Formats: sequence, structure tokens, C-alpha cells
Amino acid sequence: MGLLVALGWPLLASPVHAAPSKTDEAPEFYDPRVRERPRTHRFRMGLQLDYVRLSAAVNQQTGDSQRFHWVPLQLDFAYQAQFLRYFMVRPSFAIGPNIGNTFVSMPFVVHPQLHAGYQGALFGAAVGYGYFTPPLKFKDYVSTIRGGEGRPVFEHAHHLNVEANLTTRVHRRRRGAPGAGALSFMVRLGAVRGTLRHFEVKSERWRFMFTTSIGWYFGDGTRLRERRAERRAARAEHR
Repeated sequence: MGLLVALGWPLLASPVHAAPSKTDEAPEFYDPRVRERPRTHRFRMGLQLDYVRLSAAVNQQTGDSQRFHWVPLQLDFAYQAQFLRYFMVRPSFAIGPNIGNTFVSMPFVVHPQLHAGYQGALFGAAVGYGYFTPPLKFKDYVSTIRGGEGRPVFEHAHHLNVEANLTTRVHRRRRGAPGAGALSFMVRLGAVRGTLRHFEVKSERWRFMFTTSIGWYFGDGTRLRERRAERRAARAEHR
């Protein structure tokens, strides 16, 4: 009998724990292997490369022709807002130099855009509109470095496009790392209509436009979750 009491005493002496209340909120756990839904607000900075095939010039003496291309490499700043869980709107502003062989006639570009569509944790699709025009234009400028023919200018261009994008999992902040965020890749196919002026030619027809972009979404939503937790705690205190 004494042996049974000795064995059962720790069980009798241990405190009885109350079952957790349904109102108690379990601590949040984030599995890095699971993709999270896009945050409602996030900022993106990236590199954007556009391509448009322009006119050609023929040397009257040699008969050689030279094709000209519009290839601006831009730094793109975008703000993406998420609505209705998977619908997003993304205004952006890009600026950068022209790295095509029309650099001397159109050195750089200013390029605002607006896209809207579906954005999931991995894949997104959108339609967009943009406008660009080179602030500095030097029509028929001759460059001996990249061929000796006069260059065209392409201005007041409006474009429509469709976009497909991929976004990686959120990379969270670690000790010594610059910050948390996600990497994104974009490809766009579109049509652009602007005024092309080259010697005596003036054209305003639609042209094919290709765009690719790589960028970084800043933040992992930690501050947003902290603010939500603070609001929940404040509401609980007032009850």
C-alpha cells in the first residue's frame, strides 16, 4: 500500500492545467517552405529593358542600310496595392538611358506606367498602359561611332501590353542581411504607337514592343503583422 501511494503521489501533487480557452490566440508560425499570399501593400524597385524596332537608313553612295533600335535600360520604381485577395494595381515610374544605336538622337527616357490584374503567391498576369517620350531629341543626328547615318527620333509613344510575372518566396531578414523581400521577374508583350521622324519620313503606325524586368519587393510583412497584433491587444484591453 505504501508503495502505491509513493508512486501515485507525483500525479496527485502535480498542478492541474486548465484547458486553453477558445479565445486565446495561438502564436503565429511561419513556415519558410510555404508560399504566402501577396501583401496588400509593397514597394518594388527593378531594372526594366524595353525594345522597339525603328526605321532604317540607306547610304546613297555605298547602298548599305542601317537598322535603328530603341532600347532603353531603366530604373523602375513601382508601388503595388492588393485588393479582393488576388487583384492588384501597380503604378510605376521608370527612367534611364537608351543603350540602342539611337543613343545620340535619344539619350534617355521618362516612362510612367500602370498595370492591373491577377497576382498570386507565385504567378501573376496583368494588362498595362504606358507612355514615354525622350526629353532630349536630336533628329537625323549623324554618329561616326555607330555608323555614319542620321538617327530617327521616336516620341509621344503610347503602348498597351500583357504581362506575366513570377515572384519567389519571401526571403526573411537575417543577421547581417540588408533586408527582407522577394525577387520578381516580368515579361511583357505589347504594341506601341508613337511619332517616328526620320529625315523626310513621319510615321505613326503600331509597332511591336518587348519588355523584360527583374526587381525586388521590399519587406516581408513583419511590421504589418506587428501593427495588427497591437490593434488586437488594444481592443482586448478596452473590453
